[in-house]
Amino acid sequence: MTDFCIKVYRYFRSHRAVYWCSMVALLAFFGYFAAQIHLEEDLAKMLPASKNADGTMKLAFQDLKLKDKTFLLFEGKDGATTDEIIATCDSFVVMLEEWNASLDSADQVIDNIFAELPLGEIFSGGYDFVYDQLATYVDTSVYSAIDTMLTLEHIRRQLAQNRADAEKLSASKMSILLEAHPEIFWMDPIGMREAFIAPFRSLMDGGVGGNFTFIQNHFFTKDSTVCVAFLTPTFTSFNTGKGTKLFSKMNEEIERMEAEGSNVKAMFHGSTARGAYNSWQTKADLRNTIVGSLVVVLIFIFFCFRNYNTIPLLLLPVAFGTVFGLAMMYFIKGQFSLLALGIGAIVLGVALSYVLHVITHYKYIGDPEQVLRDQVKPVFLGCLTTIGSFMGLIFINTELLQDFGLFAAFAIVGTTAFSLLYLPQFFNPEKNKINRHAFAVIDRVNAYPFDRKKQLIFTIIAIAAVCMVCYFFGGTNFDADMRNLGYFSDNVTYSESLYQQKTYSGYKQQYFAASGETMEEALENFDVLAEKLDSLKQEGLVKTYTPTNQLFVPERVQQERIDAWKNYWTEDKVAEVDRLIAEAEPNAELRNNYIEYFNEIALFDYEPDHLYEKDFLPEGFVSTLMEENESCFLVFTSVQCEMDFVRSDSTDYHRICDAIANEPNLLVLDTYYYTQDTLRQLNDDFNILQWVSMVFVFLVLYFSFKRNIRHTLLGFMPIVISWLIVLGAMVIFDVKFNLINIIISTFIFGIGVDYSIFVMNGLIEGQKGGRINKLLQYHKTAILLSAIVLVTTVASMLFALHPAIKSVGFATLVGMVSAVVFAYVVQPFLFHVINKENKEK
Repeated sequence: MTDFCIKVYRYFRSHRAVYWCSMVALLAFFGYFAAQIHLEEDLAKMLPASKNADGTMKLAFQDLKLKDKTFLLFEGKDGATTDEIIATCDSFVVMLEEWNASLDSADQVIDNIFAELPLGEIFSGGYDFVYDQLATYVDTSVYSAIDTMLTLEHIRRQLAQNRADAEKLSASKMSILLEAHPEIFWMDPIGMREAFIAPFRSLMDGGVGGNFTFIQNHFFTKDSTVCVAFLTPTFTSFNTGKGTKLFSKMNEEIERMEAEGSNVKAMFHGSTARGAYNSWQTKADLRNTIVGSLVVVLIFIFFCFRNYNTIPLLLLPVAFGTVFGLAMMYFIKGQFSLLALGIGAIVLGVALSYVLHVITHYKYIGDPEQVLRDQVKPVFLGCLTTIGSFMGLIFINTELLQDFGLFAAFAIVGTTAFSLLYLPQFFNPEKNKINRHAFAVIDRVNAYPFDRKKQLIFTIIAIAAVCMVCYFFGGTNFDADMRNLGYFSDNVTYSESLYQQKTYSGYKQQYFAASGETMEEALENFDVLAEKLDSLKQEGLVKTYTPTNQLFVPERVQQERIDAWKNYWTEDKVAEVDRLIAEAEPNAELRNNYIEYFNEIALFDYEPDHLYEKDFLPEGFVSTLMEENESCFLVFTSVQCEMDFVRSDSTDYHRICDAIANEPNLLVLDTYYYTQDTLRQLNDDFNILQWVSMVFVFLVLYFSFKRNIRHTLLGFMPIVISWLIVLGAMVIFDVKFNLINIIISTFIFGIGVDYSIFVMNGLIEGQKGGRINKLLQYHKTAILLSAIVLVTTVASMLFALHPAIKSVGFATLVGMVSAVVFAYVVQPFLFHVINKENKEK
């Protein structure tokens, strides 16, 4: 490999046109295709891929609009009237609808906004529908009870009750219904309406209207201080790209309202809002921490190297590696996760380390060919082992990790290839400069005999021993709750807490669903869900749930009820009721009305019909109970449980979810329920792959060191021990692994391998005497500069606001410091001990 790189160097040196044309052509080629790649902001890429044949996990994570609803809250300040709150809500909704309509159809972000429940239209349309479908809402089990009602005494009591109910209704807000339909009580001389109304009452108690009161058809909390609207976006909560557009517009309008001194405070929350703020904060933290720290370290490097072209030469190979990695991802997949790219930017620090080794070595000796003779082997070896550790990620069943592993491997390949083949052509020995004072300080650090300071050695060994004991006896924990990785902005958090405070009923809501290839099939499957929930209710795990199938009755059940109605209400049975009415009601006019309307509904020729197809129900209301997406139809229910039951680590909660999820065509609408066990398995798989990567590195070192087992073990030992120190430190400081920082642990492992390889190369070559005695010094200078770059960059992440980014900082910083300490101190110490024993023997 060394000879090949030197031949390429000589060829390019004598064929400058070929060199420039090939380099520019490669940069243009890979740059063009890198620019074509689609960067996704879909956070679903973080989640494990679905293993369920029926696609339930995919549904639970991506396709459901119900979980992506955004809650719009309008809180009246001191002195604000309900009319002011309603006016603000209406103007805000109109603004959003007009703005959304002004966008191209492909760019529209709002599906619908459910701000009003038009009770008059619903009652009018609902009355007509129920009048035509009365038999389909009477359960077959009530007929035995009706038999007991067919007595003169009961009919008399019921007619008296009808008069009293009519007086109450006429004095209430529902008087419009009685005025429009005075026959509402004449149809029911027996008192069947209680059995008929029961499912609708439980539907409202457990559904949309359970925690609200209605003022001018708007949703208000019970204390009438907060108006609520429900926005359904056209995108999922994982698609933070479109979310940014919507919530930026909403924030802009809220700021305008506050600037004008509005007496109503507008706010919003929901999974889509959290996703957008997560994206904003991630980008802001990466920009403020990593980019900011890189500017600092680049200034430091420029100060050390003095040449004006040092920074461009340092960044050019990394830039080539980046576009090469993106282009390869474009060829393989056509798209790439923006989050994976953000994390991959950290891993480019490994690639930057290789460039630093080449440039630093050149600064010392000023001979490009000699640089290649000294650097090709360790750089190529480090590249090979690092690629091996990253490529293991492609076997993890998460698209984010797969994308990250592939991109990191390709980026390192591109950076390394450019550093060894194209970068040396930029070296001009006549203009080679360094800051003598800065390098003198670095040389003094390198020359200091850390490996001969026994107290330092014992301290390092003691710290390593403590960390390893803590790890082996304590063990690291994996945080499978992805909610702990999210960033919660103050305004979204306030909106959520206000909503919970105003609507809290002592119980927590959780959604479940039944699916099917048609809506009728989904409604049929809902019966199974209802049976499960009834059983859980008897066990005390569920308080109540929304009986959606009692409002949207399946066609099969409708036909069964129609048949039962017709079989029961024979002409003889109807004549018997007419006789009882005639005896019980002395008023001739009322008596005739009762008989007329009752006979009409009892002998009506009913046919099945579908309520969910009727226009009088608002789309926003129906969408809280059922939904159609690309893959299937869904029917939802809102289940109320004890607050403690809904904790993600609650055994009772898992009992509830397991009872539902284990049934085909039933879904738990909770991302975290599905991901926790899978993420724990992912962590186990990652641990296995990490050790497999170590075996791969061990074998590469074994053959690279010419099957010298002592040199192999000496080069491999710091890698393992520094990794165990990281694990032990996480136990000591109670830091848990999560989906993000297990990715970065691969980076720690990779950079530790590189440092170990370069130090071992310098130690082994130093035994040969002559000029190469200084090779270790050159390597250690590059390692020190690399460590300064990476430690500064990683340490800056500790100041990030996003918890996922901050969690990366601790483990990476401990790993980096451990890798540098072992490379500088422990490895040379053990090497000299082994050589001394060999000489004595």
